[in-house]
Formats: sequence, C-alpha cells, structure tokens
Amino acid sequence: MASIRCRSSKDSSSWSCSKSDRSTYSSSSKSKAVSNGSNESEMKYLSASMVSRMADTPEEAHDYGTIPTITSHDSSLEEVKCSSESDIETSYDTLGLRSRDKPTSGGVAGDAAKSIGGVSEITEPRHYVPTPSISVPQEMNLLETTIKANSTPKANLLAGLRAADHPEQYVAAAEYLALGRKQIGPSGWETDRSLTLQLYSEGANLAYRTGDTNTMNILLDEVISRPDLTIMEKFRAYEIRIIARQSSDQFRESLTLGIDVLKQLGLPLLKDKPRSIISIVFEYVKTKRALGTRTAEELASLPRLTDERIGMGLRISELLLTSCYQAQPTMFALLVFQMVRATLKHGINVSSSDAFISYGIILCGAFREPQRGREMAKAGQLILEKYEFKKSRATLGADGLIYYWTAPLLDTLLREGHHLGVEFVESRFIYAVEGLIHHWSKPLRDSLEPLREGNRLGMECGDIESAGFNLDFYLARAYYSGCQIGGKAVTEFIDGHIKYQNIEGGHSQRFHITSELDIESYFLAFKKLRGVEIQEDERDFDGILAVANQIGNKSLLGNIYLIQLDLKVFFGEWEEAAEMLHSAGNVQDALFAKYSGVRWTILEALISIQATRFSKKMLTSWKWRQRAYAMLTSWKWRQRAYASVKRVRGWAKKKNPNILHNLHLLDAELASVEGKKKKAISHYRDAIDMAEKNGFLQDQALSSELASLYFDSIGDTRQMSIHRENAIRCYSEWGATAKVEQLRTRTALPTTVQPSTSAMTTCTKTIFT
Repeated sequence: MASIRCRSSKDSSSWSCSKSDRSTYSSSSKSKAVSNGSNESEMKYLSASMVSRMADTPEEAHDYGTIPTITSHDSSLEEVKCSSESDIETSYDTLGLRSRDKPTSGGVAGDAAKSIGGVSEITEPRHYVPTPSISVPQEMNLLETTIKANSTPKANLLAGLRAADHPEQYVAAAEYLALGRKQIGPSGWETDRSLTLQLYSEGANLAYRTGDTNTMNILLDEVISRPDLTIMEKFRAYEIRIIARQSSDQFRESLTLGIDVLKQLGLPLLKDKPRSIISIVFEYVKTKRALGTRTAEELASLPRLTDERIGMGLRISELLLTSCYQAQPTMFALLVFQMVRATLKHGINVSSSDAFISYGIILCGAFREPQRGREMAKAGQLILEKYEFKKSRATLGADGLIYYWTAPLLDTLLREGHHLGVEFVESRFIYAVEGLIHHWSKPLRDSLEPLREGNRLGMECGDIESAGFNLDFYLARAYYSGCQIGGKAVTEFIDGHIKYQNIEGGHSQRFHITSELDIESYFLAFKKLRGVEIQEDERDFDGILAVANQIGNKSLLGNIYLIQLDLKVFFGEWEEAAEMLHSAGNVQDALFAKYSGVRWTILEALISIQATRFSKKMLTSWKWRQRAYAMLTSWKWRQRAYASVKRVRGWAKKKNPNILHNLHLLDAELASVEGKKKKAISHYRDAIDMAEKNGFLQDQALSSELASLYFDSIGDTRQMSIHRENAIRCYSEWGATAKVEQLRTRTALPTTVQPSTSAMTTCTKTIFT
C-alpha cells in the first residue's frame, strides 16, 4: 500500500492530503471497506483531514497452492515517536501539546498569565494523559507449533484459527482456511459437515476482516442457502452478515436480518417501528420490578445459561442494539428490557453483560438514575470478569471453535483466549461504560485514559468498530471538557489509528464509517477555531452531512449538527444558530445517553434565550403587524428556553459534575433577559468560577464573554473590559486563535448588534412553519 503523504504547515493542526495522494489512498481503501457501492465511493475522503504521516507497508504475496508463510518482525512493539529528542523531553499538557505548538499568527494574548501549550493551572498534572502511542502485537511463528499444518483440512482449520488471533496475520489465516476448503472439496458437506461448516463460516469471517467482500458473500450464501442445515448451524453465518452490514452502516438492513433470525429461532419478536413513550415506560416498569433491588454482585451470581437457542437469541439481540441505536432509537430501550428479563429468567451468557450495561445507559439517559445505572455497569463488568469473557467470546478447542453461548467450557479443552471473528469484549465494554454511563456522575476528563486504552485494545484484536467509537468518544471528551485543541500528539494518535487499519500491507479488517466521519467533524471544528482554512479537496460539514443523510445514520447527523451549533455559539452567530437549531429538528433521540445530548440541550437553552432577546428588541422597531409575529416568536423561544433549562436543572440535581457551570450561565442569561441585575451578576460570577475550578476552559471563556456583553448593556464599562480580557485570555489558552482575533478586532460584538429585519422575519416564519 502506498503511503498517504500529507501537507503539514507550521500549525500542527493543519493537515490535508493532496489530490494525487488522495486518489492513491482511495484506490487502496476500496478493498478495505465492507460497504455497498455508494459507501465505497465515499471512503476516499475518510481521514483526509486527520492523517499527517504514514509509512509505506510492503504487501506480502500469498500463493493459495503453497503453505502460507508468516513472518515475524524484529521487534514486538512499534510506537508513534516524536520527531526529535527535544520533543520527548518537553513537558506535555492534557493532549500531549508542546509549548511550541502555538498558532502561527495572532491569537495568543501576549500579556496573558497563561498561554496555549504549557502545563496550565487548569489542565494540571492530575489530568495528564501521556502522548498517545500504540503497540503492535507480536506475530507468532505458527509453523513451529502447528505440526502438519497443511496435511489435512482439519489441520488447516486449526492453523488458520490460531493465526486469526493476530490481526496482522488475517490474510495468512484466510489462506489456511481456503486451502482447507480446497482439500475437503464440495463433498465435504456429506463426509464431514461440521468441519466444512467451520471452514466456510470462519472463512467468510476472515474474508470480511481482510475486506474481501466478494469471497465473504459467496461463502455466506453457500451456508445460508443450504436446506440441510438448521438455523442453529447457520447461526454463525448470519452473525457475520449482520456485523458486516453494520460495519458499512447498513443498520436498517441488519435490523431486518436480525429480526428474521430471531423468528427462525422461534423467539419473541419486536416489530421494526418507532415506539411511544408510554410503551417504553410500561416495559421499563416491568423490567424494574423483575430486577427488584438486586445488587451487581447478585446479578453476576445468577445461574449460567444452558439453553443454546436462548443464548443465540441474546447474541442477535446484542448485535441489534447497535442497529436500533442508530436507525430506530425508540426500539433500543424495548430490546434492552427484553434482554434483561430473558437473562433473569434463563441465566447468564456473554451477551448478558451488554444487557445490563445497556439497561444502565437507559437509567442514566432517560430516567435520571445515574447511581443505579453505574450499578448495572458494575454488574456487566463482574459478569465479564467472573467467566473470563473479557478475553474472548470463543475458545479454540481440539475440533475448532467452541462459543460462549451456553454452558461453561470443560477444563479438559484446550483454552486459549481467542478473539477470532468477534468483538473484543473489553474494548466494547469501555466505550459503552465510559462513553454513555460515567459522564453522568464523574468528570469528563476521567474518561480520557480509559477511552484511549479502549481504542488500543480494539485495534490490537481487529475490532475496528469498538476502536473507532473509543477514539470518537476520546476526541469528544477532550473537546467538550476544555482540553487545549490542536497539537501534534492528536495527529499522532490518529496516525496510530489509521496505521492499524492498514495491517498486512493494504488489507484491512474494516473501516467503521460512522466513527471516522465523526472524527473528521471534530477536526473540522479544530481547524475553524484555529483559523485554518480547509483545503480545496477536503470535505466540509455539508459534505459530511450529505453522507450521513445518504446512509441514514441519525446519530451521526445529530453529532454533526451539534458540532456546528457549538461553533456558531462560540463565534456569536446567534441568528444562524437559531435557524440551524430549528432545521435540525429533534436530535435528542439520536444523541440519547451521550454527553453530546446534554451539550445539545445546553446550547438549545442558550440560543433560545438569545432569540428571545432579539425578538424583544424587534418589538420597538417593527410596524404593528410585524410586532405580532415578534411577540409570538419571543414567547415561543422563551418557552423552549425554559423547557431546556428545566432539563439541565434536573440533571444538576443528580450532581452531574459536568454541567453545574452551564446551569449558572443559563440562569444568568435568563436573569439578564428578565432585568434581574443582582441575580444575573451573581450567576455570571458563579458560572466563570465553577468553569475554571472544573477545568472547562472554553466554557469559562464563553461565560466571561457573555458577562462582558451584559455589563456593556448596563453601562458598566470597567467590568465589561475585565471580563472581555478574561475571555480573550481563556480562548487564547484553549487555542481558539480565530476567536481571539474576532474579539481583538471587533468593536461591536455579536449580541450588541441589532438583528436585521429580514433575518428575524426568516426566523419567525421558520418557527411557525
């Protein structure tokens, strides 16, 4: 595979690939994406604004008619290294930023007590995260331990399964199984059906892992179409097909297929349709009663599941959780409730951990029970540890793979923590718990190191989906928790991520499109805040939105809208923000349980308050007919603001440490609109102090900026100047070069500008359409 050569300016956050390099990358990545034709055409853009350096990786040719050879590297670890010794010895901040990683022009206040790049009082050492580096797992020389590896189909199956325990050996593993299929021939279905079934099913999985979708589909069709096989024998093939469809963001198709498998297993079905709040609450009450007051330890001590059919049903339901979350969010809760009650009735298997963790996500995100939610997450963790599920979903025995669907494995079997063809459970566990549960009750920055580890674990075993979600959550947490933006270490982290997706010299397990596009969106935000123009051949937010609409991913759509809304608030583009807030519609379901959903509600409240202020100003300047529209608009925005603030207040009552400063800012803005001077001043002060105390640097800057505007409006020029300079200092330390330049050069700031009649008319018509 040719390397991806990218231009890099002195500003380390400015990365982009040239068109010629992009085309080279596109052609080599087509074989990597498990996707339909339209998705393959989009892959050429993935990571375009993220990757800065890649090393050439030689491709190794394999001959299907000979013994596959597996080479070993001279060293077992490869690290993402700094460019010089001085880089290594320089102190790092939260994201590994060096003190020399400063904007190239302007944006850093010369007289600021703190400036971008150094280890600041806010991002003190207790929040330190080392410069990201990822270790490549050491390859094994399997020929030394596998005797007569090519003499029989069974020997080739076992050799291939052992090789597949290492992602860098996926191609060699696929060749072992291909040789085994060639040896056993078409008559294998009659002479040794069990062996042939594994050669085809696991061969399809390895074809999927290496991006060979044609071979994968041929092998899966062969298994699924055979009338002499039972649904339980076809189960593994169905499982692989569902995973492959999800990896290409075909969530609707995977949901339909999964429901069909449950039907064939003779298990209770859920209809693929949106559900009402009443039905969700009803099922929640049933599940809550079934659980009672059981502790995490009591749940982990439930009997082990022994019904293989029920175990398979739980596994399919577990897979469908991802599809429901992305394509049918209201169905997600009902599926979780069904899984929890099935576990209580029939016993525990590996999917039970996901059931309890997902139930914890619902408790935190929908029913404001963060402590009980963490108890459910603990139950999931104990189940994984008790039965060693963290190592694998399957064990390699003398006759092939034995899955953890039902009873415990016998001690006499060969036990090797084998991860072939299944999600690496620990990586998935980390992003689910750290990304969707813990942020309700602990600081965002506490999740940074676990999420980075989750990304590493997922990459090591080839679970690109979980690795991508961990990286996605990592960047989101770094951004929303106030860590300094930009810096070389972030690009090195992305380089390591991309490097793992190109193991075996051009073959890749899969690209997970959703997380890659999310990551690309955050880097676009970094560029806008740093004042770095995107390159001509790079995709902007509209381009990413087009892809999200094309694949029908509601969660991705909501996150892209959120990032854009966040930028508009920081740059004071309130009128555009109000229009986008309405045009985006209700994204709460799509951002369910994520901190992104919390942030959306906070921004919704801020924008609605600003729109209320604009509407009130229009009452004194418009003609009487237009005043009627302005009054209605003001009332509509006010009601929306109050509803959003009420939700934030409800979360704050549960002691969420990540939103208290935002609640003070919202109360200050409401008080300023209502003319309550003392209350407004008090809440602005508390918002700034609490944001500084908890390390939310960007929110400290925003609160200071809005406070300066308020003092300006009441004629207190001294306080206005103090808070404005504090905003500049904080934005500067955060690394928002473009925002600092805006504050330095503007004589009239956004909220003091009289909104245009045409703009407000558009907003008014939009609201009542």
